[in-house]
Amino acid sequence: MSFLIGIVILMGAPFILLPDAPQRGSDVLNVIGGCIIIALLASGFFLVGIAGNRMKRSLRARVLAAVLLGFPILGSIGVLMLDQTPVEVWMIGPLLFCSILLFIGFVYPGRRGPKHRRMRPRDPSATIAEA
Repeated sequence: MSFLIGIVILMGAPFILLPDAPQRGSDVLNVIGGCIIIALLASGFFLVGIAGNRMKRSLRARVLAAVLLGFPILGSIGVLMLDQTPVEVWMIGPLLFCSILLFIGFVYPGRRGPKHRRMRPRDPSATIAEA
């Protein structure tokens, strides 16, 4: 699911963001900024897709995934708060839902406690006698 969402973001976002009017040459910074934002949005999903199973044991991977999944979560909330046209709700809503689902599933649980009780320390007086 994570790879599919990342690919849809990379392939679909440029078509959604294409302007209707011709652009001037001074809009290069806007294009570069848009490409960076699209790459940040997709990179969190690809990271979870690649390192999802190992993420529960690695604090660094969880922190990186939390930061990268924070971009689509906060961006989606911002778009839904500012613009509430039905087209944007239908596009941003599933992205927000999947981002939160992946965050809860892979980043939030973290390390679980030991499933078995720890053994008590050995008694130093109870050593095996040498024969």
